[in-house]
Amino acid sequence: MIFAGIDIGTNSLRLLIAQINRGIFREIYSDRKTTRLGQGLDSTGALDREAQKRSLHALADFEEKLRQHDIEHIAAIGTSALRNASNAGDFIQEVKNRTGLTVVIISGEEEGRLTLLGVARLIEGSGMTGGEKIEKAIILDIGGGSTEIIIADRGRDTTIVSLPLGAVYLSERFIRHDPPDGNELDLMRATIRRELEKIKGETLPTEGSIFAGTAGTITTLATMVQGLETYDPERINGTVLDRESIDTIIDTLVHITLAERSSIRGLEAGREDIILAGAVVTQEIMNHFGYSSLIVSDWGLREGIVLDLYDKVRKQRHC
Repeated sequence: MIFAGIDIGTNSLRLLIAQINRGIFREIYSDRKTTRLGQGLDSTGALDREAQKRSLHALADFEEKLRQHDIEHIAAIGTSALRNASNAGDFIQEVKNRTGLTVVIISGEEEGRLTLLGVARLIEGSGMTGGEKIEKAIILDIGGGSTEIIIADRGRDTTIVSLPLGAVYLSERFIRHDPPDGNELDLMRATIRRELEKIKGETLPTEGSIFAGTAGTITTLATMVQGLETYDPERINGTVLDRESIDTIIDTLVHITLAERSSIRGLEAGREDIILAGAVVTQEIMNHFGYSSLIVSDWGLREGIVLDLYDKVRKQRHC
């Protein structure tokens, strides 16, 4: 069977088309487009018209790709930007009118659950756990509009915390200078730490937990550390990103302009203005939980959407 999943995020839109037969996953096509759908949303409460146009154009391109494959099941998921926008319903209707796609807005908790599906499938299949199911893990997903922290511990309910710590929102709210000044970063850090205090210690798994990160901020930081000219998921998946490397990246970013950032190898075009905020969130979360490194996963929400579709179809056929 061929499945398709679309992740409509605050900063980028991602498409995945995959074939899954008897549990064997094979990617057929994937794409990612940076449209900054959540641009200005934090201050206005509504989706910007130009941001909508960019996103509609990207979704029309995705729909054209979908028509080129014999897809049996598809899910288009909206996350933080659509959860928070007052005019999200109008945008979703416009998507339906132009592309025929039905967009479903999911909660932060559901976003975390689907992200865990994708990351766990990669980690377990990579041999990092010896082929066993993940017993204990903290999964970090830093998006444009929110950050999801998934705390999994076998024998206990999975804890999924969605915090308003997106790289786009934090950048728009706090960064006013180019390069930023120290006071701006201090205010950003204070906000991040205040949100992290909402995570209670009793929800955390014990020693021996896997600490992993996914989504654009994490994979971009890993690409920058490796100095890759172009993004290569095969070289990113399973790599280890240490706190010292993140500290070095932040120290570099705070002293250079946006124009100068564009020359950094591995920094994806369109992320120059938000990578600092994303890196600071990563740094603060690692400090909060006491981890010195994390495993990087290119797999995440998009893959989880497809795997969840497959599970639902499989269960229906066995009813």
